[in-house]
Order: sequence, then structure tokens, then C-alpha cells
Amino acid sequence: MSTLYSVLSLTPILVLLSISLLKGVKAGIYSGFIITTILFFIWDSKLIAFPAALISAFINTISILMIVFGALLLHSNMEEVGFIEQIKSSLKKAHHNTSFQFYFLAFFLTAFFESVAGFGTPGAIVPLLLISLGFSPILSIVVVLLIDGLFAITGAIGTPVIAGFQGSLELGVFQVKLIYVYASCFMLVSGAILLYFIQRFVVKEHPEISAYSWKLYFSVALPFVVLSFFLQELTGVISATFMGAFSYFFFFTNKKLDWKPWIPYGVLVVLLLIPKIVTAIEPLISFKLSFDNMFNSDVSASFQPFRSPLFPFAIASLCAALLGKNHKMKLKPVLNKTLSIFLILFPSLGITQLMLSSGTAMPSMIDTMSELFAKTGNAYPLISPFIGVMGTFITGSTTVSNIIFGSVQYNSAENLNFSTELILAMQLNGASLGNAICLFNIISAAAVAGVDKYTKILNKNIGPILLTAFVTSLIGFIILSLI
Repeated sequence: MSTLYSVLSLTPILVLLSISLLKGVKAGIYSGFIITTILFFIWDSKLIAFPAALISAFINTISILMIVFGALLLHSNMEEVGFIEQIKSSLKKAHHNTSFQFYFLAFFLTAFFESVAGFGTPGAIVPLLLISLGFSPILSIVVVLLIDGLFAITGAIGTPVIAGFQGSLELGVFQVKLIYVYASCFMLVSGAILLYFIQRFVVKEHPEISAYSWKLYFSVALPFVVLSFFLQELTGVISATFMGAFSYFFFFTNKKLDWKPWIPYGVLVVLLLIPKIVTAIEPLISFKLSFDNMFNSDVSASFQPFRSPLFPFAIASLCAALLGKNHKMKLKPVLNKTLSIFLILFPSLGITQLMLSSGTAMPSMIDTMSELFAKTGNAYPLISPFIGVMGTFITGSTTVSNIIFGSVQYNSAENLNFSTELILAMQLNGASLGNAICLFNIISAAAVAGVDKYTKILNKNIGPILLTAFVTSLIGFIILSLI
């Protein structure tokens, strides 16, 4: 019976992925939701836990939609007052080469916004700027999500490690430093592989685009590796800033830029950083609406409205409107776009929550899956990064993937006498890569860019991500076999 349940625990993921690739993401999500609902009751789950899980999924959906709404509002206002066109013009003056403009925006802004804010923020902002340069929406989203899969290691000022590992595993300071170093080294290799695919995708659409990709990549990736041991959670922010400064001094052919259209983005960055710097406002930011043990079940949920990037987005939008002397913000189109993805996003989050909440007298689907992975013995390093990828694919978050599977990876490493820091780095690297294929990021980024062909994005990204995760697992397996 335990073997049967172990196999069944994988079914929602297999159904979700296979049907998404064959029939489309919408069909995959709804099929996955139906299968997960059936398995939820097969799993000897409390009946009352079912509505509780759906309410929890609804609360998480609202949290994500707040980000989407804020990003749409900012871009709508930026476009309305002509700032998007001015940014494009400003970049052309800074450097005439379209290749430089494309890769600079893709690497610099994706790395920076992921490191500062996380939670899908780069996918909601950067593709729109790439589209304004003349690149197709699908290509723009694909490239940004692949790059996002590299820098989510330090997403939201280190949340994946701070909340994902340190809180539950009680790691020491030196252990955390080693995890960052190992993960950043894996990232350097991962980035080289993904950049090869990114170049292929870009050149296929724009044959004239060929230069600067490697130069700009290494200008952010090398500082990331060098600084990771010393800066840990701040590595991504500082590395992206270094890349921006390096590009300004060594690549920009015209350093007299028009900074006015960039001001709203500057305001956004400052507002996102303030909670990390000014600790006095932490009590306000950490305000939480908690829904514990809903309907007397074991399911709980929480909502932290002031931690959402919505408010920084809204203030930056107001700044854009005031600077552009346009006092009418068009809310209705933005609201309509945001609501249009609810029916896709909610059931996808429902799958995760039902898997987590299943089981009364037996382990949940997620726990059963974890037990299955732990039985692989000395071959465990070969699947370690894939566990991280899968965790982000089904939860939509590097941090949540680390929370769910971090203890499994840590305990498996200890039991098999592997380096716990290296195994956790492989989990972190895999969880970060998963951002490029997780349906929540794809749906959110596509909705903001006005794209409904989610499957095209998934089809383009899944091969490079799985290959990159395999290379990571192979490197990790060889290192662990030698030490």
C-alpha cells in the first residue's frame, strides 16, 4: 500500500506537467486540480480540510494578484505619460546597439528586481520594456524567466535561504555562507547553459542580435560568485548594481542620459529597499492577518498586505502620473486584466494547498513524495536539484520549495553522509531554476504582457531548465563522490 501511495503522490505533478505540454496550461491546471481533489479524499483527509485548503489557496491567489495589479498599473501609467518611449529613446542614446539594449535590460533589471523584491516582480516589469524595444512578447517573457531562474537564489533580499533554510534547519552562519558560495558556483554554470539557449531564441527572431550577451552576463555573474561568501542575502542586489555601474563606465557610448523617465522605477526600488534598511518600520510591515486551524482543521493561512509590492507599485505609479502631468489613472483596464487570470491562478494554487493539506492519520501527498525521494540512496545527489525544481514548479516560490523540501534534503544528506551544505545548495539552485517554468510566474508575466499562449512559454523553457538541472546534479554527484 505504501508503494501505491508513493506512486499516487506523484500523479498530480505528472498530470499537470504532461497535459500542460500536450493540451495547454489551462487544461493541465484544471486536470491537475480534478485529480488532486480525488486523491485528497483517497488520502484519508478530513472533509472539512477541503474548503479550508481552498480558502488558503484563495488568500495566496489574492497576494499574487496584488503584485500583478501593481505592475500593470505602473506600466499603464508609464506608457500613458510617454515614459516607456522615452526610456527606449534614452537607451538608444546611451548605446546604439540593439543587442546591448536588450541584454542590458534583461540581465540588469531582472537580477535587480528579483534580488530586491522577488515574488515574480521581474516577470511583471522587464518583459514590457523588452517588448517596447521591438521584441515579441513570448520571447521577452521566456528570456526574463530564464534569467530570473538564476538570480532567485537571493530573491527578496535572501528570503529563500533565511525563511527556507535558516528558520527550520537552524543552520550556523558559516553553513549559510557555504550554501551561498556553492549555489552561486552552480549558478555560474547554469547561466552559461541558459545563455546558450537564450541566444538561440533571440537570434532566431532577430538574426542581427549577437553581441554583448556574454560580456553583460559575466559582469553580473562573476561578482555574484566572488561576493556570495561575504554578502550572502545582499549578493544579488550588489552584483546587479555593480553590473549597472560597470556598463555605465565601460559600455555606454553616451553618458548624458535623460533620467526623468527612470524616476518611477527609482522610486519603486527605494520603496522596496526601505523595509530592509529601516528596521523601525518592521512591526508595521509584518502586520499579519492569520487564519489558524480553519474549520477546526490543520489548515492555516496568513495574509501580510503591507509586505506586498502593491503599495510601492502604486506610489511609483502616482509618481509617474505626477511627473507626466497626467492626473487620471486608468484603473478599469488594469483591473480587468488582473481579474482575467484569477480562474487560472486559483486552481493552480489549489493543487499545491490540497497536496499539503491531505492526510489525517497518514503523511500528506507532499510528505509521501519526500519519503520516496529519500529511498534513492547514493544516487540521491542526481535527483536533488530536480526536487528543488519540482518544488518551485508546484508552489510558485523558491522560498516555499525550500521550506517544504529543505528538511528532506538536509536529513537525506545526513543519513547518506553527504555534505549538507552542498545538497542544500543543489536544492536552492534547483528551486531557483524552477522559477522559469513555474506556472504562476508564466501566467503572471503573460497576463501583464497581454499573452494567453502559456504553453509556448513552458515548451521553450522546460528543456533548458531540465538540462541545466541535470548538469547541476551531475557536477554535485561527482564532487560528493570524490570528497
